[in-house]
Amino acid sequence: MRAVAAWLPVLVVATACAHAPDLPLRPDPAPPAESTVDTFVARDGTKLLSRHWPAKADVRAVVVIMHGLKDYSARYAHFAHRLAEVGYSVYAFDMRGHGRSAGPRVAPADWLDYVDDLDRFLTDVEKREPGKHVYLFGHSMGGAVAALTAERHAPKLAGLMLSGPALVADAPPLKIAGAMFADAATPDAPALGLDNHDFSSDPAAADAMDKDDLISQPAAPAHTAAGLLRGMAAIWDGVGALTMPLLALHGSADKLTAPWGSRALVDAAPGPDKTLKIYDNANHDLLHEPDGRGDEVEKDLVAWLDAHEGGQPFAAGEPYEKRLAGRPRGWTQAVEAAIGIGGGGGGDTSFAGRLAVEVARPEPVGWHGALIAERLAGATVIALQPVGVAARVRGVVLGVSGGLGFADGAAASATVSVGGWLEVPLGAVHAGVQGEVEDPIAGTRTNLSALSVSVRYGEDHPYWPRTHAGVGPMLTGGLLHADPDGPPSATAWFVLLGLELYGAD
Repeated sequence: MRAVAAWLPVLVVATACAHAPDLPLRPDPAPPAESTVDTFVARDGTKLLSRHWPAKADVRAVVVIMHGLKDYSARYAHFAHRLAEVGYSVYAFDMRGHGRSAGPRVAPADWLDYVDDLDRFLTDVEKREPGKHVYLFGHSMGGAVAALTAERHAPKLAGLMLSGPALVADAPPLKIAGAMFADAATPDAPALGLDNHDFSSDPAAADAMDKDDLISQPAAPAHTAAGLLRGMAAIWDGVGALTMPLLALHGSADKLTAPWGSRALVDAAPGPDKTLKIYDNANHDLLHEPDGRGDEVEKDLVAWLDAHEGGQPFAAGEPYEKRLAGRPRGWTQAVEAAIGIGGGGGGDTSFAGRLAVEVARPEPVGWHGALIAERLAGATVIALQPVGVAARVRGVVLGVSGGLGFADGAAASATVSVGGWLEVPLGAVHAGVQGEVEDPIAGTRTNLSALSVSVRYGEDHPYWPRTHAGVGPMLTGGLLHADPDGPPSATAWFVLLGLELYGAD
């Protein structure tokens, strides 16, 4: 989701815990007009509230609605009523931890529980409506749930409709690794906060959300955010199963989910019947957009359904040619933080540590810069290297950069700093090589040079097209060489244990 960009400081993990009350099923005292309310039980026993809007005439087909975050099934009553009026039997349910369903608020034990719940609900609906075509509609995070469920439920579905689906994150790739680290370190920390004013262009819609007791307002925990990212990765891994008719709708001004994801999904799905429609300057919650935009979206959804049930062909309009948020920018980023020991030939050992930030935009050749702060075998180096070049080929990244620094070895001095960087994914591990030279500008001239090799456990995982990220413990070993104007020169060793976060798109 585009909101991922504000989730998480990469190096600072929140320590506060999100409070996610585990609420029981709450019956609906006033169900939406002309609908019935029921319950069904998930695989783990969680009780979920469901709704049905029967068709007003002979049933042409069935539509199952899957809502998103800060959302629940009754908010789709207007759309469901419109569908029922023209012969569609409509079903929906409140996701676990949402609306009136039971469970911890927006904090499933496993994000894939959402997918399993929807899969079971679809199976139940198919039994209730034998012989009828079943279409699945998903919005926002519910769009991600719907897409992954459609891949696993195929080929039973007659079609998949997505509104503002959460398919990619408009965020630097390093934050993906940061989200995975937060899930491991502080899974209950608040991470995925969505501003109610970013849902619709209508301020009244945000006010209504603010006052709605069925909407959980606190940020979702890191475990839910990381689960959504894993769900996105699973969607792209299984996109070949999306052979059913596909409709993806997105607002170009969506601040919560990246519209490029909808375009990428339509491009990647192998089926011949697939349509993308981008609503210019529309926000995230398309069905609740003001000034007739929500009504336009409803009409488009009904027209697409009618076209697949024997009606007139659906016309999506001219292709949207403007750049869409979420498209990969070609960044490669790494952060290494490690501590250990170092020593020279005399046998003495001392503290050693390093913090290194490498940033590049190769695509496949482009800019590279680095920031390094380290103490290795008695020498302290702080260097900013903003000018450089990097190249990336098949996941291997090589960069060289230069700038100014400060070195405190035999004597303190400002330096001309030059560094080299190599990252190599090797399946279950990730290898890195760093080299640097510090050449004093004035004063006692002692050149410092260091070469290190690191191995990080934990492979880089693909999350969506072109985007990979990884995080894990890292072991680094290397040599530091001091070469003064006069003899003697000296070589020292260092060994570091730490953590590396890496991302590339």
